[in-house]
Amino acid sequence: MSVDRNVAVTVPFFSILLPTRNRSEIVGGAIESALSQTFTDFELIISDNDTSNHATRDAVGQYSDSRIRYVRTNGNLSMHENWENVFNQATGRHCLVLEDKLRLVPNALEILHHYLEKHGDVVISYGVKFAKGPRLGPLEPWPKLRAYGSCEVIEMFCRFSQTFFQILPKALDSCAPRALLKDLQAKSPTGMLFSYIAPDYASAFQILGAVGGFFHVLDPLAYVPNNWMWQGKYSNGQASYRKAESYKACIASLPLTRDEITRAVPIKSEFLWINLIIHDFLNLYRKPGHRPEIKWPSYYAFCLILLLFARKAGGNLAEEAREIRALLQAQSIRFKLSVVCEFFAMGFGLLIRRIASHLPRR
Repeated sequence: MSVDRNVAVTVPFFSILLPTRNRSEIVGGAIESALSQTFTDFELIISDNDTSNHATRDAVGQYSDSRIRYVRTNGNLSMHENWENVFNQATGRHCLVLEDKLRLVPNALEILHHYLEKHGDVVISYGVKFAKGPRLGPLEPWPKLRAYGSCEVIEMFCRFSQTFFQILPKALDSCAPRALLKDLQAKSPTGMLFSYIAPDYASAFQILGAVGGFFHVLDPLAYVPNNWMWQGKYSNGQASYRKAESYKACIASLPLTRDEITRAVPIKSEFLWINLIIHDFLNLYRKPGHRPEIKWPSYYAFCLILLLFARKAGGNLAEEAREIRALLQAQSIRFKLSVVCEFFAMGFGLLIRRIASHLPRR
């Protein structure tokens, strides 16, 4: 633990931010994964936004550890407001978000600390694994690290590259200096770090606009246990495919209309989650001299991939499928061929990635 000479208080190396709402049955696992870290210089801040007055409070109360700081909201915050609330409580040098459905591998902070001591106060993203079982063990020290340029990664997004979604320094799978995040919060057009729609992507786009690059740990430092994501549990993305009431409520809580959310995209649907990400990108990414352009054939191909995921998840995006078909019919043959080529390239890439995920690591 370091000492901040300006305020004469001890400052933890990490602030682990845990925003939660109505998930008292799983939040304990996230807490335990933090308290089990081999690197111990951290604070764990829990922002309880439950509609119940006691469920999450009682779950947190089972753990007696001076590093835990419990904050109770009025229970009426939107998701991005709850994230902002927990960030505003942080005092550590570096911040990472541990959502209630996520777990850290036991030596995640030790690995991050090692690389931060080596490279300075940099941004580091890391992999997240969808685990079949309840937990993952520690990683071998030290997993490989790769450097990426911010403009390079934004161009990946404009092509809807699968690599982009794996490496982007989103709040849910990255660690960033708190001083940088506070500066971004002060300069944000909304006055918030996590605004408005997808808080993890919103912070990432602002980070990439402010730094020249970042590092990525190739191995997963966090995981979602028990295949919850693929089962549709605890996932806004999965809920969007099913047009679930929980997802509709999340969208309704935003200070934006449906028209504002979808204004810049051809397919006017808030249930295609990529549209929400594009909104945040267009409104929050700012880098002098860099004017990236979205590749719209790639966008259509990505939306077609999402239709397949929706079908696998038991969702119903039939209305969106009809809109895509009508829009493509109005496009040129060249544009349509580009969409087809992009679609098959993305599908092949997903297949290769899935095969690779089952191969043993060397």
